[in-house]
Amino acid sequence: MEKTFYFLIILILFACKSKSDLALAPNPTLVLPLPDTLSYNSIIANQCNFILSHQLNDGAFTMSSNRDVSGYKIVPYFANIAARALLENPTNTNIDAVKRWITWYFDHLNPDGSVFDYFATNYHGEATLISTGDFDSIDSYAATFITLIRKLCEVSPPDKSWLKLNYSKQLIKAGEAMALMMQEDGLTIAKPSYQIKYTMDNAEVNEGLIDMVWLSQNVVSNIDISTWQVLLDKNGKGIETLLWDNSEAKYFMYQGGPVANWKVFYADATCQLYPIWCGVILPTSQRAKDLWNTFNINYPDWAAGKIYDNGGYPWTVISYVSAVMNDKIKTDHYLRYVQSFLDTGIQPTNNWYNLEAAFVILAAKKIKGLTN
Repeated sequence: MEKTFYFLIILILFACKSKSDLALAPNPTLVLPLPDTLSYNSIIANQCNFILSHQLNDGAFTMSSNRDVSGYKIVPYFANIAARALLENPTNTNIDAVKRWITWYFDHLNPDGSVFDYFATNYHGEATLISTGDFDSIDSYAATFITLIRKLCEVSPPDKSWLKLNYSKQLIKAGEAMALMMQEDGLTIAKPSYQIKYTMDNAEVNEGLIDMVWLSQNVVSNIDISTWQVLLDKNGKGIETLLWDNSEAKYFMYQGGPVANWKVFYADATCQLYPIWCGVILPTSQRAKDLWNTFNINYPDWAAGKIYDNGGYPWTVISYVSAVMNDKIKTDHYLRYVQSFLDTGIQPTNNWYNLEAAFVILAAKKIKGLTN
């Protein structure tokens, strides 16, 4: 009876929606029966297709088919992670899409290595782009791009030569954006007009610096490897001494900020997860275990699809952290929740976008690998 009831709901929703709207869930509170069999591969394929369906002909990735007042938004930070997720399923199609994004990013570098957000007149195919003249941050955009570059080199070794021959100077410039944002204490500010040293950003920068050291050793020539190693060491020390609140056993949301409140989802609680998935601390460390356990005490129903974010975003990065922590029960439960929507041809929420899809892919691939 229960399954029949949900099936009738889905039929009505399909009848009321146009074909283009089927990519969006009609109701973020809709609950569907969980599938009997969890398919990591089908989830990965579905979410890869979602990301690919929002790529413009010039290579840029729009967030989704949801139109903002000014158009369809292109946020390089989100696109970098989405492209990285595509490489978890490194088909020729996905690799080509990622290379087109990388080319777009290089072509839109500002003199300081930053990249602006843009609005497009369409969410796929041909579109006219208008620059916002701004970005959420410089440090995280650069860091996640460098991490993407390393991932491409690892899954597609021939593309090391493609990068080296065509984009060595641009790659260095993109990496130097992290260095430009780094202060004397080793922490990076988000951007000159917003000089806050966030735990989230610095965790991503730490991963980006690790990857920049690797790229200096394996891809880019005529670059001083020790320079990047020094920056990495400074950043790691800054995170540990200035962002870790030893007396409270949790991270500050930003350097100089108040004690983080576990009851505040964003960004007090969510920032505790970033050092885990970015590799600043090992998932096997007691600190990571304690942070993960405390997060779940405060937000116990995320794996069932409950959204704690005041803005209504799912924050699927939680599922990736769960996979990194090898928490198979919670990870699988959330992935079953996601699959329950995908099996009916819809996404879990109205505001599903490329970053949410990306972390679902990363979670599925990670937990699949740990399971196998």
